[in-house]
Amino acid sequence: MSNTRQWRAKPRTSKPNSRQKRNGLFLDAHPDCQVCGCPSIEAHHTLAKGHPLRFEWLYMLALCQRCHVEIHRPRPVPKAVNMAVSK
Repeated sequence: MSNTRQWRAKPRTSKPNSRQKRNGLFLDAHPDCQVCGCPSIEAHHTLAKGHPLRFEWLYMLALCQRCHVEIHRPRPVPKAVNMAVSK
């Protein structure tokens, strides 16, 4: 079990909220980034906000900051391919 003094609360908060506690428990159970193996510091939710299973650990990833930024980085849209069909 995790020590409540070790919650990964944002520095501007004095008392962690339930989301920070839940993510802290998940990160305590998964100390390494699930992509590169570095120490994990952020919990990534693979389901959209509002999804009823969003906070299930099955649908979360423990990530380092670099991998989390990479997941959220916008990808360039490929140029449209001319799909005209000749008759």
